[in-house]
Amino acid sequence: MPHMVISYAKPLEGKVDIKKLARAVWEAAEKSGLFTPDAIKSRALPVEHFVTGGTDQLFVHVEARMFGGRTEEQKKMLTKSLFDMVSGLVESDVAVSVEVIDMDKETYIKS
Repeated sequence: MPHMVISYAKPLEGKVDIKKLARAVWEAAEKSGLFTPDAIKSRALPVEHFVTGGTDQLFVHVEARMFGGRTEEQKKMLTKSLFDMVSGLVESDVAVSVEVIDMDKETYIKS
């Protein structure tokens, strides 16, 4: 844990190296010091059909899904780090958002 889930507008594939984006998100999570490196998972999922603010504005949204237990300050630091990193990899007209989501350890299963 955690899962760094990156949703992005599919047309960005011609403008941004998505593999580099996924790696950069992983690195930002690792640099936060909140997780062990082998526990971090980063994946990027293209969104083919979308409307952003009533327009076709391109976007990147990162969900940092993790078990609870981090302080609000730790979560804010992670959010800002991810936001700054993603913003630095995309053009200024791309909408960027980041959300930290606490997961319930009792209802999570993996193999």
